[in-house]
Amino acid sequence: MDLGLNIYKQHESVDNEQTLGRISLNSSDMYKVMRLDGSENNAIPKKRSEQFLVGDWVTLDPQIDFDLINERLPRYSTLGRIIGEEFHAQEKDSASNIDQLFICFSMNKNLKSSRINRFLYALKKENEYQTSIVLTKSDLFPESMNLAQQIADKLKIPVFCTSCITGKGLAELRSSILPGQTVSFYGNSGVGKSSLINAIAQKELMSTNRISAKTDKGRHTTTSSRLIPIELGDFVLIDTPGIKSMGVSGGNLKQVFPEIADLSEKCRFNDCKHIDEPDCAVKEAVNNGTLERKVYDQFIALEKESQVTKGYLDQKLAKKLNKKAEFKKATINYHHYRKPPM
Repeated sequence: MDLGLNIYKQHESVDNEQTLGRISLNSSDMYKVMRLDGSENNAIPKKRSEQFLVGDWVTLDPQIDFDLINERLPRYSTLGRIIGEEFHAQEKDSASNIDQLFICFSMNKNLKSSRINRFLYALKKENEYQTSIVLTKSDLFPESMNLAQQIADKLKIPVFCTSCITGKGLAELRSSILPGQTVSFYGNSGVGKSSLINAIAQKELMSTNRISAKTDKGRHTTTSSRLIPIELGDFVLIDTPGIKSMGVSGGNLKQVFPEIADLSEKCRFNDCKHIDEPDCAVKEAVNNGTLERKVYDQFIALEKESQVTKGYLDQKLAKKLNKKAEFKKATINYHHYRKPPM
């Protein structure tokens, strides 16, 4: 296996004379790297302050008992999310150079359209990777196929309806992954990602836990991101930990709420917020019943949260840059200081 190198070369240029590897584990800034021959070694960055994501391509200087990371090659895609709230909000990246993202939702009583919209709003990046929805544990939901079709028709993206108990939808999902691709399955803790990955790989790669009878949720099993070559299908998996919450900061309205995006083109103002502006086609559609109030409320809530979070992130960035500028100024003043003559 080439660990996805051929696909990477379609995006970025590579010097074939260099020793290449791919970051396969990042645990508390302790790295492992996988070479093209399949061997995996401990790795130490040449620049100790430099940080890497699982999936990064790097150039290596092999040592006796570890690999020295010389430099990171450019990323063509990055998978990340917003964690924390208010001024504690921060962007956290978990993987890089992925080609397909499968967002997983369990078909139990916790499945909500608002959760699906939130994840798509936060994660979908058409210019970086393909996004699909995977509905897991379909054996728990009698009308699973109908619901899957409704979601696919509305959002215009692939939706896979699967069950690791019955085997439903697994072959279709597996066939959607092309040889050499790098993929990641993402979702809340306990949605069945580990069981799904084992079923797709037809190999026990991940440990699994049973669903709690009290909460109707599974338990968290993956603790850190990991790059895993999958022999069946010849693709690369980046397994990421399940998440408890998903913050939002900017998103593509047309991808998540296409009906609102279409209506907004008929508003009087191009920058209409669809709240209290005159001649708002979106508000008019809500009032006459052609747009569901529930969909409109979800959109307004996400937009408001997104703007607030973006404001906090911008403030933190400005504060960080200001501190950096002050430190640079102080350093320059120190080096130009001349002791006055006695």
